[in-house]
Amino acid sequence: MAKATKKFILTEKGLKELKEEYDELIKVKRPAVVQRIQTAREFGDLSENSEYDAAKEEQTLLEGRIDELDNVLRKTQIIETSTKTDFVVIGS
Repeated sequence: MAKATKKFILTEKGLKELKEEYDELIKVKRPAVVQRIQTAREFGDLSENSEYDAAKEEQTLLEGRIDELDNVLRKTQIIETSTKTDFVVIGS
């Protein structure tokens, strides 16, 4: 039996916002964290280097968010926003 693929339902606006966040993380924040790690390594002993530990923790969180956004962006289903007010639907 095939496993059902989970879709993420988004509006065009929601998709645009996620793409902007993804681009910011990839192009700006990831290189900044890599630079912080590189700088912290230059301080010497990594076992007692709080700057290095903090930068690695930030990198872990950042990479987790990038993976999460990548997954959502690959499985997005776009819906039209609804202008009807008679009843509640996805996108209203």
